[in-house]
Formats: sequence, structure tokens, C-alpha cells
Amino acid sequence: MRAAVLTGLEQVVLEDRPEPEAGPGWVVVQVESASLCGTDVHQYDGRIDTPFPRVPGHDFSGRVDSVGEGVDESWVGRAVAVKPSLPCGQCPECLTDKPFDCKKKKLIGLWSDGCMTERIAVPVVNLIPRPDGVEAWQASLLEPLAVGLNTVDRLRIVLGESVVVLGQGPIGLALTRLCALSGAGRLIVTDAREAPFEVSRAYGASDCIDVTKTDATQAILDLTDGAGADIVIETSGFPSSSAMVLDAVRKEGKVAHIGWANDLPPLPVIPIMAKTLTVFGVGGNGGRGQYERSLELVRSGRIDLDPVVTHRFSLDDVAEAFAVASSKSDGAIKVVVNP
Repeated sequence: MRAAVLTGLEQVVLEDRPEPEAGPGWVVVQVESASLCGTDVHQYDGRIDTPFPRVPGHDFSGRVDSVGEGVDESWVGRAVAVKPSLPCGQCPECLTDKPFDCKKKKLIGLWSDGCMTERIAVPVVNLIPRPDGVEAWQASLLEPLAVGLNTVDRLRIVLGESVVVLGQGPIGLALTRLCALSGAGRLIVTDAREAPFEVSRAYGASDCIDVTKTDATQAILDLTDGAGADIVIETSGFPSSSAMVLDAVRKEGKVAHIGWANDLPPLPVIPIMAKTLTVFGVGGNGGRGQYERSLELVRSGRIDLDPVVTHRFSLDDVAEAFAVASSKSDGAIKVVVNP
């Protein structure tokens, strides 16, 4: 079985790996589509620690190839999306049928080998049946939507509130669309590239700020009559973006931090207190129905994923896929790999 393997910083090769086996309560999924996430790219470029060698990837979909002991045989052949966090199977939450409340769950591809391969074993509880009308590539892009839903669920956006989304990568774009669907009024987005702004506007952004050409904090203050936005969401994981959040939000506003990397600075407490802010740290997709709801938003046409997929590669060309996703060359937004 072929698998993409990170062997060091900015090094990815194809290797032959043993075929996976489905243990009790697990299944083997034939991977039909996998998409590259910011986490994968940060493993590749060193901004997130990872042990090498590692098969990366956690955003994928496919068909069930085989099942282990205790799993209904009717799963075989079914089209599925797959939740990316592995429950431990031993803690009180797992043993009381609440695996996604597991405090020891680990992300596939970061703490275990991932989905950039032809087949992978996962717990049956991680499967979501893929309905008619949703293609494999669409189902491999659900995690940015699920993370976005987890964020807007917590923020409880009020109709007409001003919202800033810092960063227009896949999660930032997902949040732009979800904030628009949730009734945001002025919807301001930032990025260091012009490339994603066409999608941002199609998704509902009212103002797009290129941080390489404009003082983004001042621009946000100008657009909000000097008060700052009601809500500011940081998605990029870059220190400079994280540092501007507290200056861009109004007094008694709300902020959410999603972007994750090793070099983020600590949050300063005094500005948070001075502005009486509510701060949300969003550490993933929630695991409480967000994946299922994301799938329904795609199936129903509420969210069109076509504009965000800019590049497609075969597994043979996975090294090029990582290079493009890391450099964001040629207007790259979302890179999909088809094993």
C-alpha cells in the first residue's frame, strides 16, 4: 500500500506501507479524497512539532473496505466522511458511549499516521454516512466548516453585528460564509494575499483588507467608526495577526482564537480586562454534531465548496501538493489529493 510520509522538514516521499487491519470496533476505509489542512502544512514547515516519519493528513473521505469484530457488515462499501479525532476507547467518556468527549482523543495524522495513503483504519464511531449528492472531494473538506461551526456556535452572533475574520485560508473562508449565514452585518476580512478575496466576497464579505498594503487595525477602526468590531476571529495562527485582535475589537466585544502554531505569543490580560472582553479559545471541530451539520450545509447547497479548491493532485505528486500548499503559490487556497 502506498502512503505519503513526512521524513523531515519540507520532505515528503512515497513509501510502501503494510495494509491496515480493522480491529474490534474499527473499519478500514479506502481513501477516495484527502485535503491538505493548515495543520499538515505546519507539520511540513516546522511550525507545529511532529515526530518523523509520519503519514500526515486528517481531512478525508472514502468507502468502507472491511470491518472488524463487532461492526455491522452493512458498512462495507458505504461512502463515508470521517471525523479526524481518535478517542482513546478506555476513559469514562469512551466507556459510557461519549467518545467525542474523550479528554485523551488525538488528531489523526498528528499523533498517529494519517490519511495521505490508499487505506486507513479508523474507529467505526468516526464514520458519517455520505449522502447522495455529496461527492468524495466535498466530504474531504468538512473540517474547516466544522471548526467554523464550533466557533459560531460559541460566539452566538446577533443579526447585524460587525464581524472581523483575520485570515482567509480554508477555515477563515469557512467562517466568512458561516458568519454571513448567521446574520453578520459589516463583515470585514483580512489576508496577506489578494487571491482569496474573490471567494471572500462571494461568501459575503463586505470589506477585504490586504495587510501587506494597509494598516489593518486602523482600517478596521475606520470601518467601525472608531469603536472596533463587535466580534474579531483570528484564524491564521501568525503572531502579527494574533497581536492585533485586542486592538480591533470594541469594548465589551467578543474575540475567538483558532489559529494554532508554536510561536504564538501569550494573551495579555490587562487589555482583556480593560475592555471587559469575552475570549474564546476554539481548539477544533467540537465533536458535537458540527461535522454532521457541515455535511448538511454542503448537501443542501448552503455552502458551495467549488471556489476554495484551487489545486488537485494524485498521490504520486504529493510532494508537489505539499510545496504548493505551503508556499500558497499560484493562488492556492485548498489543495486536494486523490489517492
